[in-house]
Amino acid sequence: MAFLNVPSAKGWTKDEQDFISSHYRFSFRPSSEEHVIPAEDLLDGKRLLAFLDDIGPKIGSQHRKVSASLFFKRYAFCSLTAALYAMTMLNKSFNTSISNVQLVDHEAKEMWLPSFTLTNADCIALDRNREDWRSFVLEMIFKENIAVMLNHVASTAKVSKAMLWENCWIYIRWLYEKWLSEEHPAAIKQQIISDYQFISLNSPPSLFGTRKHPFMRLRTAGDLNGNKIRQTCCLYYRTEGGTCCKTCPNK
Repeated sequence: MAFLNVPSAKGWTKDEQDFISSHYRFSFRPSSEEHVIPAEDLLDGKRLLAFLDDIGPKIGSQHRKVSASLFFKRYAFCSLTAALYAMTMLNKSFNTSISNVQLVDHEAKEMWLPSFTLTNADCIALDRNREDWRSFVLEMIFKENIAVMLNHVASTAKVSKAMLWENCWIYIRWLYEKWLSEEHPAAIKQQIISDYQFISLNSPPSLFGTRKHPFMRLRTAGDLNGNKIRQTCCLYYRTEGGTCCKTCPNK
């Protein structure tokens, strides 16, 4: 099978590539038969609205606000999961700035679930004080990617920023609580705890490109075995056949 020309993916072992690809919807080398969309293309307002109208029926949505929320929910999953796994579990990272990001649209007729790929997938390894390196990595993930797309989706599709940030938070909490429940060496376990605390409570808002920390109120409202009810609704219940999520505030 032919592959797209990925310039480089240095620094990742085959096992690491296989694990990330199979668990976190990340494609190191997507098939040439798949439709790849540069994330920057969606920063054009007209293109974004046309894109939302195109994927809406695949999501089961007839409303742009619903399509926007669920698109961003999937975008957040793709943006966050592989990158946070690499940072916390492997002390490695990707260049996740939005200019390097591409969505792989598998063009399924049902249930639109994209994958994520990068123009350059080279590994950025831990090469300095870990706390400084972690801040550098998180700033790429959030300020240079997530926040850029989030602000654009919110303003173009007229949806709540608070809802979109919470769409990110549910995956961050899920990831770290999942890893904390697993068996890992003591050093990795401590790193999971430290990174989770930093992302959700202790990091400066500047890493997210915001004036206020976007997750602090969500973390303190419910964590680990605490209350998991969302403060905002992701609107999934408004899709065809959709229901309220287990954590929906409207239940």
